[in-house]
Amino acid sequence: MMVTLSAKIESGHLTIHSKWMVAQSMYAKGKSFLGAAILLRQQGGYEYVVLHLICQGIEIILKALLLFRNYDKYRNQLRKPLGHNLKKLTDASQSEFGVKPISNALARELETLNSLYSNHWLRYGSFYDVLVAPHTIPSTFTLRKITAVIKLAERHVAAASSNI
Repeated sequence: MMVTLSAKIESGHLTIHSKWMVAQSMYAKGKSFLGAAILLRQQGGYEYVVLHLICQGIEIILKALLLFRNYDKYRNQLRKPLGHNLKKLTDASQSEFGVKPISNALARELETLNSLYSNHWLRYGSFYDVLVAPHTIPSTFTLRKITAVIKLAERHVAAASSNI
């Protein structure tokens, strides 16, 4: 016998704790996308998929951090204007958290990844795959930076969790 569950999710008001749980869920998903990318790369997986997972992880982590910071302000901005645009997410995160601008090398790398990711070139097959070898698309600076962001965020998320 198979049981099917359905739930009707209506708009309403979330408690502070519920908002925190939503942000935590997103944060965990983002970290898992990054973990999957790293494992896939280590196992010789298709690099376009690795790059897509890296970008997806970054997108979800930055959105989660913005929700942790101010859920009510950012919840309705996640789809538009932020969307799948890593540049907009980075800019919003830098502004919200008051961190210094990223390096020029990281900015160039992120711009390349953002262009490919936001236009879905990493996700779907196209002639671009034939023209550009995926291992030539850099991601080293981006991975280092998001790793540093996660290390910093882990301390703050853990500390704030005890206050919720």
